[in-house]
Amino acid sequence: MIVAGIDPGMTGAMVILFPDNSTIVHRVPLMTKGKTQPAWAAWHTLWTGALYDTSMIVIEQVGSMPKQGIASAFNFGRSYGFVHAIASSAGMPVHFVTPAVWKREMGLLKADKNASREEARRLMPSISKEVARVKDDGVAEAALLAYYGRTM
Repeated sequence: MIVAGIDPGMTGAMVILFPDNSTIVHRVPLMTKGKTQPAWAAWHTLWTGALYDTSMIVIEQVGSMPKQGIASAFNFGRSYGFVHAIASSAGMPVHFVTPAVWKREMGLLKADKNASREEARRLMPSISKEVARVKDDGVAEAALLAYYGRTM
């Protein structure tokens, strides 16, 4: 089964996980124009094409965080909706899972972001270079969401 895991944040990604635990990573494409924001057209083209061979899509079900600014929460919600639309248009089953649920299953419930990177490297060695930096936690979590999707 080929599963796509999606972390919808600005440092997020979509990771396609194959049966042999190999992966393809598609980061959220960004452009800088005043403030960093998603490159919407590139994001749509890249991710839509990548989803056609998947059997299932797992998206982290997230919401705004306490003390997050209004504009920031709005932009995050817009990105989350955009990811939902891309996934839904692929015609594959789409599952939403909260961080508490998938992290509990993966043994990462109270762990920091580095633990996600380490677990992704352990389970999917081919992703090691993609999760080498601290700021690659979104890629690691997308990979772990795909891995979790296999157990659903």
